[in-house]
Amino acid sequence: MSVELGKDEVFSAAVEGLPKVAAELIATFPVEDRRRALEAAEQSYLDTARELGYPEADARQWAAAVMFRLRLEQPTVAA
Repeated sequence: MSVELGKDEVFSAAVEGLPKVAAELIATFPVEDRRRALEAAEQSYLDTARELGYPEADARQWAAAVMFRLRLEQPTVAA
């Protein structure tokens, strides 16, 4: 059984801190490597949502929302 994204309080609380933790880690990478790190993070979030049993559209929407927040925390990325 899977939890509903955003509706399970424990899951939501855990997810809330993900962008900040990831942004702090990615900030330690050289600027030229940050784009790849962000791509890897997004794929990881997408894989996690899929493994939790979410339909593809929901998994992608959740991963995109997490990445939006992460990018707000990590504005400097090499083009």
